[in-house]
Amino acid sequence: MKVVSYESRRGRRGTILPLLGVCLIGLFAFVALAVDLGMLAVSRTQSQNGADVAALVGTRTLNNRDGVAYNNLPAAVTAAQASVTSNPHLSANFVSGQVSKMEVGQYLYDPTSQTFQVQNWTQVTGGGAMSAPGGNSWTAMRVTLGVSQPTYFMRVFGVNSMPSGAVATAVYRPRDIAFVLDMTGSMAFSSTFNSGNAQGSSNDNQSMNPDPLAPKAGHYTSVQSRIVATTNLANSSNEALPRNNFTITTPGGPPIVRSYYYDPSNWGTPSTVASPVTTKGDGSANLLPAFHRWSPPESGGDSDNYVAPTYDFTGYNPFHKGDETSPKGPTPAPDTYGTMTDASGLTYTGDRWRRRDGRIDKTTTDWSSSSNQAAYHAADLLGYGSAAPTANKGANTPFATNSGAWLDFRDPVWEMYGYDLDIVKYRTARGGSNNFPLNPATYLASTGLGVLSNILVPTADRFVGYSMGPGYWGKTFYIWPPDPRTPVGNPGDAGYVAGDWRRRYFYNISGGALDAQNDNNTTNTAGTSDPINSVVLNTGTSGQTINSAAVVNYAAVLKWIKSGPQVLPPNLRAGRVVYYTSIPDDVNTATGTAAQKLDKGFWKLYIDYVLGIGSYTGAGNLYGAADSWSASAASVTASDMTTYRFTWEVSASRPYMRYTDSPRRPRLHLWFGPLSMMDFLSSATSGNWTAGTVYEAQCWQLKAGVNAVLDDVKNNHPNDYSGLVYFAAQQHNGVRIPLGQNYKRIQNALFYPRNLVDAITNGDVTSEYRPYTSTSLGGYGQDVIPNASGTTDPATGLGYAFNLLSPSTITAAKAVGTGNGRRGAQKIVIFETDGVPNEYRVPTFNARGYNSYYTLGSVIGGNNGDTTNINYTYSVIQQIVKQMASTATTSGTGADSGLSLPNAPARVYPIAFGDLFDAVLAPNATFRPTANQFLANCAAYGGTGTTGATQLPDTQIITGSYDQRISRLRDCLERIFQSGVSVVLIE
Repeated sequence: MKVVSYESRRGRRGTILPLLGVCLIGLFAFVALAVDLGMLAVSRTQSQNGADVAALVGTRTLNNRDGVAYNNLPAAVTAAQASVTSNPHLSANFVSGQVSKMEVGQYLYDPTSQTFQVQNWTQVTGGGAMSAPGGNSWTAMRVTLGVSQPTYFMRVFGVNSMPSGAVATAVYRPRDIAFVLDMTGSMAFSSTFNSGNAQGSSNDNQSMNPDPLAPKAGHYTSVQSRIVATTNLANSSNEALPRNNFTITTPGGPPIVRSYYYDPSNWGTPSTVASPVTTKGDGSANLLPAFHRWSPPESGGDSDNYVAPTYDFTGYNPFHKGDETSPKGPTPAPDTYGTMTDASGLTYTGDRWRRRDGRIDKTTTDWSSSSNQAAYHAADLLGYGSAAPTANKGANTPFATNSGAWLDFRDPVWEMYGYDLDIVKYRTARGGSNNFPLNPATYLASTGLGVLSNILVPTADRFVGYSMGPGYWGKTFYIWPPDPRTPVGNPGDAGYVAGDWRRRYFYNISGGALDAQNDNNTTNTAGTSDPINSVVLNTGTSGQTINSAAVVNYAAVLKWIKSGPQVLPPNLRAGRVVYYTSIPDDVNTATGTAAQKLDKGFWKLYIDYVLGIGSYTGAGNLYGAADSWSASAASVTASDMTTYRFTWEVSASRPYMRYTDSPRRPRLHLWFGPLSMMDFLSSATSGNWTAGTVYEAQCWQLKAGVNAVLDDVKNNHPNDYSGLVYFAAQQHNGVRIPLGQNYKRIQNALFYPRNLVDAITNGDVTSEYRPYTSTSLGGYGQDVIPNASGTTDPATGLGYAFNLLSPSTITAAKAVGTGNGRRGAQKIVIFETDGVPNEYRVPTFNARGYNSYYTLGSVIGGNNGDTTNINYTYSVIQQIVKQMASTATTSGTGADSGLSLPNAPARVYPIAFGDLFDAVLAPNATFRPTANQFLANCAAYGGTGTTGATQLPDTQIITGSYDQRISRLRDCLERIFQSGVSVVLIE
């Protein structure tokens, strides 16, 4: 055994201990490094978290809201700083001093490189109060945190701290949005004036207005169901034709009648052109309500159930213009005007129609009972009955001995005094049923009445030549039987006699005065026809009241319109559309200024329309064709009237008409006022002239909802670009507003004529668009005014949406609406429709890589649910969602390009809007299943729906009353725009 000495062992121990000390020092160094570096890693991780949160919070606080300065930059800086100090850093929170730098910038698209880059970095560490360059928005924020991390173990090496911190950059994710809106005719079905105006309707062309403010006197007692709508109808496809909102609020919207205005500057001289619009002291347009010229207090209305309000007409004045401090008229007129009675201090204005017994009744509202109804014809009014007289001619017997004795029957007292005659007294003087007229010369003496005034009605009841209607009907010169007197002068002239409206407002066939003695401008011989009735009135058993070939005395009609209660304003405009600037004195378009000539052309055709003559003989306007009335046959003589002279007369004369003539009675025809004017503007001209600001349901509901959500996009998504496309075959075919951030421009495009949008956006308050360029009302561009007109062509709308979003820069593509899409921005299409495809244009895809675009052909006819159009729509959507090509090539696989990006797929969101999709409003709509399936397939192809679904989610089916539709559409769109991540980190 080897023996080791103590000294030897001690020597080895002495060697090991120093080595152990050295090792321990190294070990401590590694421990220190591990601990301190670990803490540093934690610090940097928490710093990155803090910077990320701060950048995201700060960027998300930026917005474009009106009235908020600098895109809300000061608040964004404050929010970012607050988020930093709310985040933990090791055992405490960050402090504001650790925010070493805060910058704001713009995440902009560079069209040259076709990439997005942050530009214009500006330091805002101490607070931000500055606008972004170029008039754009701040859309990016970069936050830099700087932290000095203390060490724990490394202090022994003299290292007391290590640098920490992080940098984060957040930006608003860019999106390009195309609104594709249906502007087809069915978008106005809830505002259809006549049932016959809608496609496929066969409902007697009756009124769709539920307003009970309608005439109830005379023959109107028998046509209430045709002039006051009491139920919703449907067309041949069972699409709903709801009662309209022309004069009262309905589920379709507020009253259309309140959408029109006039400039009062030419009220005293209505033949003077009022253009351009005058302005007020504050620079705004000087406009007043044109039809709803005063607002009587109202109560009790129920718009959801088509119940009209009750108005308080106290203080009504039919001669007010509307520019008074507190106007009280002339429209709407009191409900008592419907029965031509007085009540509650309101006196009827105009000629009250007489009852069958000849009386003027100012209190009885009933016109339907036999004792209160109006006379059928002149013989009935004067009490002669309907049996043809057979007595021989004589001193008091003006009857022929032939079977047609009524052809030459005359009552000279009636023909001398007309409606100024107190017919009740006259009938009494004749002896009740005595069938013989009296001698005017001896009438006073024989009756013992003393003086002429005793056989006439009181001055207040004398004939004035017009009758006013209730509400918005306006006034008419029509009365049956007509006053028999020859018209003399004009209103306001000395010796004025309103007289026979046929002779005042119509000529004979040669343009001369209608004269009972010289009928058709020929010699009065046997065999000639009754000049007045057969020339002016329709002799058939159907159609309009007035003969379609009647020759109108337009100057006389225009003078009448401008006299008495002036129910039509001296100029008319709405939504920057001017319809007429004056009421001329004649319709001679060979004289006057350019504006006067256009006004003359307008008024000629409006008068033709109201009378139902010329090209306006169809039954599809003004509540349909005229009606027969009760037991009286619709007859107008076409036989000769023999010249006859009473034995007490000096010269020969003829009856002013056959006394038993009873023509068809008008509905709204022959009424000059807001109702007939609104119908004329919407359906009787060379196209729909309804201004885009008018409450035309469903079109207006759609625009109101989109208008509201555009504010949300502008306010909360400052890096979104939006554009607008309308579609309707024949009418709308192109991009309305290209991509951009001028949201006021897009909003203006929803409501105002296309060619005025830029001027209006820039502050113009007077420019207007006249929807015709010729005196025949032609030259109207159907796509200028944003209203409902045309047929359903979604393939065209989506084809132009592709162009709108395409980044194509080639010239041919720009010509069809492309060039504004930003490569790198997500593409979103909002596709709204109220129906199913029918007519279409063939979309041709031009494959050019990322320069691809569509061209559209001519309109091709089709039917609802046309599979060709539907398939074209699907193909365009499928093209939209394809991946975007990386090059701009014209050949090979790279030529076929969509709009999707690898990290941002293009999406198409269909929206079902309106009546067709409302199962309560249109329970049996033939094409609702087709429309639902069509849109469900569009969603599936567009990446927003499920394959196999049969309809869209409820949130994308917009039905209900107008306010519900606006609210639901806004919510639907906001949900779409808020989906996904708006703000993202790029550093």
